[in-house]
Amino acid sequence: MTYPPVEQEYRVLLSRLLRLYPTGGASASRVRLRDPHFEVGHVAHGWYMRCHRGVQAVLVLEDAGFQVEAAPIRRSVLEHVVALKWLAAQGSVVAGILRRGAANDAKRRKEAMRAANWTSVDLGLFDAVIQDGHGIDSQYDNLLAFKHRCERFGTSHDWTTYLAETAQSHPSWESALPYLDVTTGKPVARNAPNPLVDQAGFCAIHLLEALICINQIIDSDSLAAALDEIELLVKALVVRQRQERGLPVPPELRTDESTKKASIPDL
Repeated sequence: MTYPPVEQEYRVLLSRLLRLYPTGGASASRVRLRDPHFEVGHVAHGWYMRCHRGVQAVLVLEDAGFQVEAAPIRRSVLEHVVALKWLAAQGSVVAGILRRGAANDAKRRKEAMRAANWTSVDLGLFDAVIQDGHGIDSQYDNLLAFKHRCERFGTSHDWTTYLAETAQSHPSWESALPYLDVTTGKPVARNAPNPLVDQAGFCAIHLLEALICINQIIDSDSLAAALDEIELLVKALVVRQRQERGLPVPPELRTDESTKKASIPDL
């Protein structure tokens, strides 16, 4: 496929971002974790890989013309980025909250399988996970819900993007609209959606944010240096793309000094 120049540049930066972590088989068990994150390094690695591979999946689907159908994966990438922001901010404190969440989830799944009379699963397998969550303080259970987590650790851009991707992922007017031509006033069915905005920008922005979180969790001077350089390049592309589309440039992106640690708005 042929992409606009800015999208091609995003893809070049993406190829660099995808090589930053993991490198040479590195994982959370082979890197130096910062002390506040020692108990959750394995979770950080897993959540980051969902972002990493999710971005790759979005690009593969885009190349094949399935941008609309990639919405659930884009939403998953976004959710994991916000979760990494939470993990980077609170470190090992998150471990207990996740254990309670896993216990609650296991209990619901066990009850659902019993109600559905599933016989292919040993329901006793859930018991150890359920037991592991007993006695853990429930006061932070609200952080297991995306909305509360996003309000505390995400940005307004994260929440807005989440709502847009959810509308495309669940049965709704939004999910039907790409397959309808409504230009004549009466919906006419079509088999494929209209061409959409390319997704490399979304992928670069969210993978960068995920890597910034990983950089706060592991101790790596080389990763930090690479991110400082690529962050400025990504922000410059965001500014250029918004200018080319006639969109206003947010104040926090107008100068390098003020953008160094600012959140990057979606395109």
